[in-house]
Amino acid sequence: MIGLVEELLSKQDPTKPHTLLTRLIVSFCIGLACIVLYGFYGVIAAVVVYLFGVELMGLQKNWMFYPFAMGLLVGCWVSISNIRDYWKNYGYASS
Repeated sequence: MIGLVEELLSKQDPTKPHTLLTRLIVSFCIGLACIVLYGFYGVIAAVVVYLFGVELMGLQKNWMFYPFAMGLLVGCWVSISNIRDYWKNYGYASS
């Protein structure tokens, strides 16, 4: 994926704005990276909740899915924020 973005940006003229295809591919990469990162954080938090909440405190097993879901939601929120920032501030022609 990084090679695809690298190839697209190497063909891009720095004095011209990014094409729509470049913007879409970079936005996809930003979104995927954020969702995977925060999903991983959610998995780590789910393991902690399982070890302490389910095993030690006797909570139901559904409790370990909440941190994972929160991680994915935060990942979606951060990815939307980063994509909005990219579309608003980057990829325009430099003078």
